[in-house]
Amino acid sequence: MKIAITADVHLRPGGEHPERLNALRNIFEQVAADGIGVLIIAGDLFDKNVQDFKDFEALCRDHQDVQVAVIPGNHDPALSSGMIASENVTIYDTVDLVKIGDTPFLFVPYSEGKNMGEQIAGKKSDLDKEAGQWILVSHGDFIGGVKERDPYEKGIYMPLYRKDLETFRPRVAFLGHIHLVADVPENLHGKAVYPGSPCGLDISETGRRKFLVYDTAEGSLESRTVDTSVLFFRESFLVIPGDDEASRLEEEIAERIRSWELEPGESEKVRLRVEGRGYACARQGIADAFNTGFSGFS
Repeated sequence: MKIAITADVHLRPGGEHPERLNALRNIFEQVAADGIGVLIIAGDLFDKNVQDFKDFEALCRDHQDVQVAVIPGNHDPALSSGMIASENVTIYDTVDLVKIGDTPFLFVPYSEGKNMGEQIAGKKSDLDKEAGQWILVSHGDFIGGVKERDPYEKGIYMPLYRKDLETFRPRVAFLGHIHLVADVPENLHGKAVYPGSPCGLDISETGRRKFLVYDTAEGSLESRTVDTSVLFFRESFLVIPGDDEASRLEEEIAERIRSWELEPGESEKVRLRVEGRGYACARQGIADAFNTGFSGFS
């Protein structure tokens, strides 16, 4: 059985930041097209506690064949069972062990001031029977895992420690909260994996975004690209003075743009921040190289 996983969508009501809803819509479309029956959203579906769910509900109604499992995150901790009217949506606002197909999933919603191990411990007797087979879905920081902190989230939120994985022995832990694009490990067993945000929230969240598809039968994981309506990029250049300084910069700019691997027509999606440092013999020539090289991008 294949299950799709995302997190940290940060929807806002009233049509604000429509690119976030569009990214989630694209995930639904890919999931439905592939016949995947379950989508897990591991926290921060909404950017804050809200009462207006109509855009999300409409999206879910358009995809009734997809069962949606949601946990609250640190941005939407008040999200609770019964708030979403769509029949194919389940909100796990308390720690709950459920089977999806034949696989046990432990849903642990965000709880301020707690750590994940404390939350998991309440289900230890049930989990001991499923040691090495159950899957954790939660929202917080994996301490000892992600080396680079997410600039969008300061501080430590409901941490999961490596010793928790060793003590409770999930097959794998899927976590929300860190927005960085996930690296899929070769060996999943006992690992904590973040899908990352499906749409960059600001200029600090660069490049193409992903969601995950997990095969419960094979224990395999793949990442799939989300077709977003906005792509953020940040590029930094070191300018070294010389007779060919402008032409060298032009070549480097062209190479950076090629590395983005844009499809035809995607230039208008790009939101770009460029920084140049160093020294130049002809400052105007360097400025012209930047302006010409990145013309056509916002």
